[in-house]
Amino acid sequence: MRRSLTAACLLTLAVTVSACGAGGSSSQPDADSRTHVTTTSPDAALPSEPGSVTIGSADFPEAEILAYVYAGAMKARGVKTEVHANIGERTSYMAALKDGSIGAVPEYSGALLSYLSPDDKASASEEVYADLKTAARRQNLAVTDYAPAQDADTITVTGETAKKYHLKTIADLKPVAAKLKLGGPAPLQTVPHGVPAFKNVYGVAFKQFVALSPTGTITQTALRNGTVDAADIFSTDPAISRYGFVSLEDSKHVFPAQNVVPVFRRDALTQPMEDACNAVSAKLNTRELRDLVTKVTDGGDPSEVASQWLKQNRLDTPSA
Repeated sequence: MRRSLTAACLLTLAVTVSACGAGGSSSQPDADSRTHVTTTSPDAALPSEPGSVTIGSADFPEAEILAYVYAGAMKARGVKTEVHANIGERTSYMAALKDGSIGAVPEYSGALLSYLSPDDKASASEEVYADLKTAARRQNLAVTDYAPAQDADTITVTGETAKKYHLKTIADLKPVAAKLKLGGPAPLQTVPHGVPAFKNVYGVAFKQFVALSPTGTITQTALRNGTVDAADIFSTDPAISRYGFVSLEDSKHVFPAQNVVPVFRRDALTQPMEDACNAVSAKLNTRELRDLVTKVTDGGDPSEVASQWLKQNRLDTPSA
């Protein structure tokens, strides 16, 4: 798995009995993550020459798409790029980043911050990013701008339920939640950023919690057939668009932000690389990322899907 609070929930539950997290979004640091000292000044100007970089990715389609998107934009600015896709979980590709096997990897802001700085409590996008820049710098890493696109946990309902109860935000659930069943991975019921937070932060108490296996298909089916009335679904899940689901706005940031953000070895990053990544991030939103994922899950080649998006957004030429 990838990045977000569902995985973080599993990690929180398991941390007292295990040293590993859930899938690729483990927030456990490497042994030296708290003591690694930056050797490059954070204020040093980046090299102006394009340079070359190998971009890695985690082992799921969305991460591979993002690697090709950012690589393509950098290539258009003269950077020599290579994509090393599907490396594995976060521990694997972060190890590759630190040993120089790769020079960059697309990440998710909240999950990466939790990995680099496990005690950090930032939740909103801007706060997460500010803390992430500091945490990355301490380990000779650098992050470029984050995208509006997020692959985060959401509380999602069917279009019919949203219309029936006039639901747009999690807060809107307060007067009706006692009638509704919430579905999600079992740890969501007990971890601080799960069901307890819905009640403490929003005053939302569901009629029942239904533990579901943490796979998209099972959760989607349960929501569609009425086994549950609301469900924890990742914001880029193709099912949201395919079935007309409505993800409720989390205005109080119960779920930590998971904005897409490229992370580099600081000694690999050049100014053209940063400019290219920032140009991509400025245009990539959650709906568009979900559309890209949908195209790949429907059989599209990740590199071709990425190339088409870059062309549509005029990010495939040197003048972009």
